[in-house]
Amino acid sequence: MFVKTIRKSTLTACGLLAVCAGAGAALLAWPEAAASGISRGLAICSSIIIPSLFPFLVLAGFLVKSGLSESIGRRLEKPTRFLFGLPGSCAAGILVGFIGGYPAGGIAVGELVERGAITPAQGRRMLCFCVNGGPAFIISGVGAGMMGNVAYGVMLYAAHIATSILLGVLLRLLDGNDPSPAHPAAVSTKRTSPAVSFVDAVNASCRSMLYMCGFIILFAAVLSLSDGSGLTAMIDRALSAPLETIGLDVSLSSCLLPCLLEVSCGSVEAAHTGAAAPLLLGMALGWGGLSVHCQVAASLQGKGLVGKGFFAVRTLHALLGGIFSVLLFRYIPVDTAVFNPSTDTLISPYSSSAGAAVALLAMCALFLLTAAVGPKQNKTKITPRNKDKDT
Repeated sequence: MFVKTIRKSTLTACGLLAVCAGAGAALLAWPEAAASGISRGLAICSSIIIPSLFPFLVLAGFLVKSGLSESIGRRLEKPTRFLFGLPGSCAAGILVGFIGGYPAGGIAVGELVERGAITPAQGRRMLCFCVNGGPAFIISGVGAGMMGNVAYGVMLYAAHIATSILLGVLLRLLDGNDPSPAHPAAVSTKRTSPAVSFVDAVNASCRSMLYMCGFIILFAAVLSLSDGSGLTAMIDRALSAPLETIGLDVSLSSCLLPCLLEVSCGSVEAAHTGAAAPLLLGMALGWGGLSVHCQVAASLQGKGLVGKGFFAVRTLHALLGGIFSVLLFRYIPVDTAVFNPSTDTLISPYSSSAGAAVALLAMCALFLLTAAVGPKQNKTKITPRNKDKDT
């Protein structure tokens, strides 16, 4: 067994070393593609992610840290327990997950588990349907910005949230109804002052925003490198035959990799697909992208909430979200532009607001570094000579 363990660890180390060497070689071989992807990721952060999500991250943290979620939960106890089989304290986190954007709901779940308001098992179940795209991104970014019609974004958002509610109800039926926390005594009944709660919420939101923007920039660079190296073209050729066999448009293969990795870039590519846009956009928004999954995992690190079931439910959310979107657009048709030109300016590489994103990220990092250093305590060391003088 010891020999097998050594061999397994050696193979793992060799594999990681090969991946690092390949990534370094790709950066040296296609530096312009990497720079373009990083600039595109910065533009996405500055034009979509930071303006639409940062306020909701602060709101989610403040609701939980100040104890307002418990007050809201007492008034929404019955509907929350009836629909999702969860205690009323989860109501505020569920609402934040529906309107705050992808990581905001997950962060609210982590706060509830940390305060002892819900058990880790309830947190894992809640996490499966509280990680959603917010109206700021779906309606404004995708609908108005990418498809040229606000009503298009409203339809996508309705299908997206309807899928989340359905998943929450199904998970309640499968797991049963256990609205009480595991350790009732661990629930904090003492409210923190609004000023302290606000500062703590901003501090946590800055840290979460750094995680989010870092992963978005990284995955945007990976997508740009895959385009520059020809990997995307190889994947397109490999998927063309299966798509043609089942009667789908061959051009759909170009948006599968972006939708899998990063939801913002994937939505841009899916918006180009014409009649297939409702299906692909519904699936991309339901899946959320590996970038969002990494953001949630980084924000909830050490809490044991992200497991295999999370990714299984994300896959189910993608399938149901695509089906709901197609059915909704079939019975309620919406006129859209062929492709809104403002999309290119919205997240184009080297946009004029990329510098603002860099400055904001640098300020967040500086804030975290300075906040992490506590004030030094001035302690007077009493020597035997001083002690004799005092006596």
